[in-house]
Amino acid sequence: MLQRSLIIAAFTTVIGLSVVNQSVPILAASQQQTSRIQQPHFKNYPAKPVFQGKPAALAASSQEIKDYEPQLNATVNKGTNFAGHYAIADHLNRAMGGVDTAAIVDLKTGQVYLPTQLYGYHDQRGAGYNPPRPDGGLHYRANSKLLIIVGQAGGQDTEQSIGRFYYKWENNQLKFLQFVASPYKSQ
Repeated sequence: MLQRSLIIAAFTTVIGLSVVNQSVPILAASQQQTSRIQQPHFKNYPAKPVFQGKPAALAASSQEIKDYEPQLNATVNKGTNFAGHYAIADHLNRAMGGVDTAAIVDLKTGQVYLPTQLYGYHDQRGAGYNPPRPDGGLHYRANSKLLIIVGQAGGQDTEQSIGRFYYKWENNQLKFLQFVASPYKSQ
């Protein structure tokens, strides 16, 4: 950044322009470009009605799900937090460096889903990111089918790098909608 500022200062001096805080217009232009990208909103992916009943018992169909059972039950007991009748249990198997796994539980049937996008996602809040992101992680609502991962998704979506991953929960799967790259980079 310093080198780029020196080049701009030298260039503007040569052509006779005054150098007054050249980084501000450059930053403003990049922010304007980012804001032009139409990003999905929770209200555009409604999930109605929101389930208020008693959750079904977990259908622990694998050893991995059985290992997560205490955390899954704790989340399920809090009620619906995603897509009308599901609960997202995040921070399962939390490891050093912010890598997580999350599960989605159907509160009506007890079925547990472990989408690859939520297996080993990175919430971009932890060490190794400059600066750390206060808004990293999973973002979701009880009345919306939209799920946003701020950081790095798991599975094949890790090839996209770091940013905002937008998914729609449809037919018990996360359907990829959009990726918006982040200016934050891993060190």
